[in-house]
Amino acid sequence: MTVSVGIDIGGTFTDIIVCPDDGGAATIAKVPTTAHDPGVGLIEGLCQALDAAGASPAEVTSIVHGTTVGTNAVLQHDGARIGIITTEGFQDTLHIGRGKRRQMYDLFTGSDTPDFLCPPERVYGVPGRIAPDGTQIEPLDTDAVASAADELVLRHGVTAIAVSFLFSFVDTRHEQRAREIIEERHPGVIVSLSSRIDPRFREFERLVVTAMDAYIRPLIGRYIAGLRTRLADTGVRVPLQVMESHGGIVASELIEERAVGTLLSGLAGGAAGAAAIGRAAGRPDVLGFDMGGTSTDVAMIVDGQALTHDEGEIGGQPLRLPTVDVHTIGAGGGSVAYVDAAGSLCVGPRSAGSAPGPAAYGWGGTEPTVTDANLLLGFLGEEGLAGGSLRLSRDLAAKAIRQVAERLDMTEVATAWGVHRIACAAMAAAVRVVSVGRGHDPRNFALVASGGAGAMHACTIAADLGIAEILVPPHPGVLSAYGLLTAEVKVPRWRTFQHGTADLDPADLRARLDEIAAAARSDIERAGADPSAITVRLAVDARYVGQSHELTVPVTGGADMVGRLETDFADLHRRLYGQDDPHGRVEITAVRATAAAPGTDHRVGGHGGAPTRTERQVYLPETGGFATVPVLSRAGVTGELAGPAIVTQDDTTILVRSGWRARPAAAGTLILTRPVTGGRDAGH
Repeated sequence: MTVSVGIDIGGTFTDIIVCPDDGGAATIAKVPTTAHDPGVGLIEGLCQALDAAGASPAEVTSIVHGTTVGTNAVLQHDGARIGIITTEGFQDTLHIGRGKRRQMYDLFTGSDTPDFLCPPERVYGVPGRIAPDGTQIEPLDTDAVASAADELVLRHGVTAIAVSFLFSFVDTRHEQRAREIIEERHPGVIVSLSSRIDPRFREFERLVVTAMDAYIRPLIGRYIAGLRTRLADTGVRVPLQVMESHGGIVASELIEERAVGTLLSGLAGGAAGAAAIGRAAGRPDVLGFDMGGTSTDVAMIVDGQALTHDEGEIGGQPLRLPTVDVHTIGAGGGSVAYVDAAGSLCVGPRSAGSAPGPAAYGWGGTEPTVTDANLLLGFLGEEGLAGGSLRLSRDLAAKAIRQVAERLDMTEVATAWGVHRIACAAMAAAVRVVSVGRGHDPRNFALVASGGAGAMHACTIAADLGIAEILVPPHPGVLSAYGLLTAEVKVPRWRTFQHGTADLDPADLRARLDEIAAAARSDIERAGADPSAITVRLAVDARYVGQSHELTVPVTGGADMVGRLETDFADLHRRLYGQDDPHGRVEITAVRATAAAPGTDHRVGGHGGAPTRTERQVYLPETGGFATVPVLSRAGVTGELAGPAIVTQDDTTILVRSGWRARPAAAGTLILTRPVTGGRDAGH
């Protein structure tokens, strides 16, 4: 038996899924993340999952990894000691930024620039100047580069240097020569070039992303190299692949060259998994909804692909990086309920976390949480979570909820329902951000409910949004790990190309597109993709003359390529902003190419084990009281199941509300549907 393995490392748990290549039932494992060395927990979980699946390391045909190592280093300000070499006179670019404040009237707001990356004393300017048209105004002072490198390495002890010269995105020769000098004099020092990392205009954004790359590359390089060695020692013979922020996977060797691509990639696996679940169910348009213990992540998938954006943020700092468009809020099973100064019931964003956790865990927590409320309502049973390994105490949950109920002069049950309802309202609002806020009607989408708590709240959220269909994956708790196995091998590349469309020679545009397409194809072939399976998608960044930011418009080719671009840009502008300018002049600012090779939508099979059926008292908001409802194991759902009902499995609990019906699909997904009435259901 051969298998494919997806491994997603989170802050608390490392998730592993092993999918037989013949489409048999998947095996999952969750092990605690070893923060001091994530590779230790990864190998432990891999061996545990392979043993449970009856497979050996030698039978692994692909292994894909999602990591937060770089993200954590940035958030904790624990990256490498770096230096910056830039054009003389522009040493303060990183610290001046855009000269604006995100919070205009907050007297205590932090810096709007990532000062922690590199203090001013480790930024060196050197003579040498390229003009905006690519001509050389002043030759590079190679002696100054050598002196700056010596100072940074010998005096300041840096292990990585970011090189960002003016207009290097037009002509790379000065940056290339600077790298040669640094590597000749200090062979062990990492060098990140802005012309390689982000060859586009806007000096501040380009410098930040280049400095970020230098900041995490030594750490990522050691981690990836060490992990490859550990996997080989374990007996895994296939190359390691890694998820990037744009939702595609690449060979681990490319990550060592461009580590910044892993930043903000932690959420991309979940979006890829939601897209795969939708495709398997014949639903190309879905909303991914992942509710965990602390936060909820929401992503939109259109035509089978997760939406992406080009301007991210990490730790409150800007990061120009192609990133899956995921909206995260502080709402999860551990979100704490409290009464504010105005006497109103509030939920989150503060969380009880995993220690001490919800009161029902019996680990010392005393504050009421969403999990405590769900237990009191009967949505969860005292037999607990994680297949019964974590039992829950209804008495402790009631005691915690009582603290809030007494302040509100409400019953414990009414308070618990209020906690559940407020949490759902916050999550429904998050779904509106990525749907209505992007010009899409959520009623045209199915909701993919994942995470340990997603399926328990999905019916309420879907009814609020007018959504009539919910897809619950076979293993919702490890959807991010599963998504890694279904993602495309993908390499996006881009380059500045500024030209108005009115006098643009189509042959010139085609030449630039061909050039960037060749670069993308070269990199994906290095990643091991089958040349015959590679497709290249072309696009341009365009805007009206005078606008500050751009829209990315796909290139469809044809005889009137430029005219079609103008039309497509106007259509996209009108869809996103509600208007366009028929007389506006359009200019192109960059060309893009994305080389991709298709992933594999692994089937994860059904749920094993003996079917079980019991009963439980569950609160029904439509009647305002409790009723006895059936509780089935997921293996026991073999036909249509009418709500109210509860379906249990090791990694989640599925609440089928009144008016909803659940049925298993061929791909192992559980599909929940309800009739569309045009209004919200009772109890919502």
